[in-house]
This record gives sequence, structure tokens and C-alpha cells, in this order.
Amino acid sequence: MPVTWGTITETNKYLYIAEELPFLTVLPTAGKVYLRETISGTTLWRIVVIPPAIYDGPALATAMTTALGAGYTVAYTAVASTLGNLTITTANTYTILSRASMLRDNLFNGNLIPKYDLQDASDILGTTTTDASGVLTLGHGLGYRRIQLSVGSYIFDTLATELQTQLNTGSSLSTYTVSQNSTTSRLTISNADPLKFHVYPESYLFNNVFSFQGYTEPFHASDSITGFSGKAVLHGNTLTAASHVNVLAYHSLFINSTLGSHSDTLGPIGQSTIARKVVIDHPSFVHDFHSLPFDYITLEKQSISSIRFRVTDWRGQTVEMSDWSLSVVLVPEDEF
Repeated sequence: MPVTWGTITETNKYLYIAEELPFLTVLPTAGKVYLRETISGTTLWRIVVIPPAIYDGPALATAMTTALGAGYTVAYTAVASTLGNLTITTANTYTILSRASMLRDNLFNGNLIPKYDLQDASDILGTTTTDASGVLTLGHGLGYRRIQLSVGSYIFDTLATELQTQLNTGSSLSTYTVSQNSTTSRLTISNADPLKFHVYPESYLFNNVFSFQGYTEPFHASDSITGFSGKAVLHGNTLTAASHVNVLAYHSLFINSTLGSHSDTLGPIGQSTIARKVVIDHPSFVHDFHSLPFDYITLEKQSISSIRFRVTDWRGQTVEMSDWSLSVVLVPEDEF
């Protein structure tokens, strides 16, 4: 089996990063407020929209007052070392639904909502995890960016250069720098901007599928290559990878086949069509000699007119590659 897939492939080419935005920035894709209110005993559901702009505190309060409409007043209060608070006053009973509530319920006024693309203002209003009414603690808006690394083969130095180039393409922050530690083989991403950036590892995204607004699975993240992995969101102005760079896109591959009763194997995510696991033990060519006496699949009595094979990664995604070969040996069960 020739190793022809390179370092960055179609299934591991992304880095998910969110950048804090200056002042109180409302983006066109992040201005919706999901509002549930009770007026004269009647429950109403409204989606109000804050116009996109870069606001200071008083200007955001004015925009919120206008968006909420008659009966609402919004005032801004400056708070040291924070972006301040908004206080909403009304005779109505109301709740601003958090992003967490929207994702949990998957409904708004009985209608399905696109969980991966709420376009909500939760980041700036401080309502990502908790419903709110009365006082809102403001935070930075976030610009969600899916960084795409170019498909191809890399070494340590060239991977760092490619990552730095793509981070700086379309960034709202100052210049990114990607440095290398030759002792630990780890990368460090730095940005001198006072605002922070947040890296969302694939493990976190897998367990929080709709946390990175605007995108959904499959994520095809580059964690195993760049080393920026983990089960929590990484954030700061300087981030060092949790693990070393590995320029091999795959460590194990799986040969899947239409042969067999599909009851002899159980893959990493429950696959039952795997005929063989292949250990990737060489950067250019793999000669799989790790056979064991019990490495087999059972065939029921049947007429075989065609056999289909494909090579996949541990997720079951097909690996694009050049020609490869294998041998299929049929052995009577009583002779095995």
C-alpha cells in the first residue's frame, strides 16, 4: 500500500478558531435575540434583531431599546474591568433565551430552528449558557472562522508556515505568529492583540456539536496533525499545542469489505464491515505483515459474484489513494 495521501487531506484540513471582536461588535450573522414574553396573560415569542455595527455601551443600549420596541427601556452601566451591563426595564414578564436553551429545545414557538446557525447575539449579551432577564453582563462578540489548511505533504517547518499564513488570512486581530519548539516538536500560536482568540479542538466539537456557530459535523479538524487537541476550548493570546506535530495523516487504516457475515469485527465507532486493520508503520510504503492466527472474517455459504473493498480511517471515511493490493485466502472452517 503506497502512502499517497500526504499530511493534510480532505478529512483533516480545518482549524476552528473564534476571535474576540473590538468594543461591542454585532455582526450581521450574530444579532438575533430570542425573546419569550408574557403580556396580559398571553405568551408571545419574538425574534428581535440588533442592527450590525460596532457600538459603545450607550449606543448598544439605544439599539436594544429600538429593537425590543414599545414598552421596553434599556440602560447601559459602565463596570470597571468589564464591558459593562445592560439593564432592561419593562412592565412585561420576559426571558431572553440562552444559546444553551435553544440548542436543548431545538424549537422556538413550536418551530424547528437551525441549531448550527442560530445567528444569536448570545456572545455579546452574555447569554450563551443561561437565560436572562433584567441585567445583562456584556461580553465580546466572537467572529467564528474555520481555517482551511492547504492539502499536501508537510514537514515541521512548512506546516508552521502554512498554519501562520492561513491564520492571518481574513483575521480581525493583529498578526499571528506560529513558532516551533524543536525540542518538544510542538507549535505555539501567538497574537499580540489585546483581544483573545479561541481554538476549538475536534474532541470538544464532537461532544458539543453546535457550539461553533455557522458550522456543523463532520468537522474534519487538523488536531492530530497540529497538536492543538483537547476536550476543552483553548483560549488566550499565546497557545502552545498539547501534543507534538505528527505529519502522518493516519496511524491506522481499515480495509472494509462486503464479504463476511458482518459479526466478526467491531470498529472504533461500531463498524461491522472491517476485514482488517492496517498499521501505518512507514511514511512512504506500507507492507502489512502484522497478521495473527485469529485475524479472519466468517463467510456463510453463498455464491460470490462480486466483492467490494474500500480503505477508511477510524471514522469510516474513505481514504483517497492510488492503487493498492491485497490477497484474499479462503480456508474451510474445519481446517482453520
